Amino acid sequence: MDFADGDYSIGSYTLVNKIRTALINFEAENGIAFDESSIIINEETDPLKNEAMKLSFRLDSDLKAVYEKTGLGTVFIADEYDNPLIKSVDLDTDKGIYRGFFSVLKSADKYIRFAFLTGVTKFANTTVFSGNNQPVDISFDVNFSAVCGITHNELMDYFSNEIQAFADKKKISFDEMVSQLKRWYDSYLFHEDGTKVFNPVSLFNALQKKDLQNYWYQTGTPTFLMQRLRSTNYDYRLLDGDVKYDKNRLINYKDGDFSELIPLLYYSGYLTIKSVEEDEIAEYTLGFPNNEVKISFLTNIFDEFYHSDVQSGFNYLDFTRDFRSGNVESVLKRFQALFETLPYANDKNVALIERDFQNIIFLVFSILGYNTISEPHFSKGRADVILINKDFVYIFEFKVDQDAQTALNQINLKNYAGRYNMDGRKIFKIGANFSSKEKNLTD
Repeated sequence: MDFADGDYSIGSYTLVNKIRTALINFEAENGIAFDESSIIINEETDPLKNEAMKLSFRLDSDLKAVYEKTGLGTVFIADEYDNPLIKSVDLDTDKGIYRGFFSVLKSADKYIRFAFLTGVTKFANTTVFSGNNQPVDISFDVNFSAVCGITHNELMDYFSNEIQAFADKKKISFDEMVSQLKRWYDSYLFHEDGTKVFNPVSLFNALQKKDLQNYWYQTGTPTFLMQRLRSTNYDYRLLDGDVKYDKNRLINYKDGDFSELIPLLYYSGYLTIKSVEEDEIAEYTLGFPNNEVKISFLTNIFDEFYHSDVQSGFNYLDFTRDFRSGNVESVLKRFQALFETLPYANDKNVALIERDFQNIIFLVFSILGYNTISEPHFSKGRADVILINKDFVYIFEFKVDQDAQTALNQINLKNYAGRYNMDGRKIFKIGANFSSKEKNLTD
């Protein structure tokens, strides 16, 4: 049963028809028939509930009929089972449809050889399966930690020829090619004692096309994730420094209403396990697994929430050229043009205006793809952003409703440039002030 496609946002009949079609196909493939007339329905009941009730009877009948005909149990696979719930316009109704349907997996246990369900949310442990034996969640099982990816050893054993061909095209060494592939597609970790894996979709595309791109991300960001992000005041800069989250809360997370952002980002593949601290309260450090996910996710965030017309002054390539040439004045003018085009969450709430300003600064610098450090810690404090490329080091300090000299004084007083004085690159120290009244850089 493939729930990946279908417009579930138009109502629950899409879900009912998706299940019914799968059962009809199952019956045809196995030469069995289902007599719907044997089901007694209450004419006063909602027709949709009657149709949903028929599905559970039909599944039970079909499983039993196939077993009696062949002596074999059925393998039951539901791919992206939660997609209809994620896109549902009537979540309670669709949960009820699922609850009745999947309850059959318990009562018809002797007719089932194996059942496997995939999804990116944790409805499995909520009311959807309340009538069924609780499924075994393998999301954090070390024995399955590498089942969905390509390990480093597998990459070396099976794809050396493809890696060498890619390296030859880019005129770099084999080892450097492997390092680039790791930066782009590796480092998913699904158990702290497990093995890091590459995203197979992205890895295979890169090797085939000999091009490092955001292949997996081209499949699209889940709509429900954007909706959840839109409803929060989350500071996206926190994601860049890795985030802490209680291990038990993450493992036992129940996602009935998409109430928490960090678990949602983990289960949908945008954050992964970086490390774990086993103390009185076990705590995971979570972060972006690789370049592909980080840059693509942040780009999507920018396009979704701070979209502006390219003609009005914002273009990543223009920013990139300015940073490569050391044209700081042009960079700041581009930021001013960008801020002129952007909507703000709340024109009267200074804290929200400041949050949007800081998020935009962080997103732009991160998307540029350089070695960008947001709010790096120093012994005497922290700078807002440090951006490093081949020729230059840019140290930015931003103030809100103060002045640029105050920002510049902080850079000098805290000696943020000290660690870069001997590396041969030219250092730019930039202080800037953002006015919450003007909603732009003013100094």
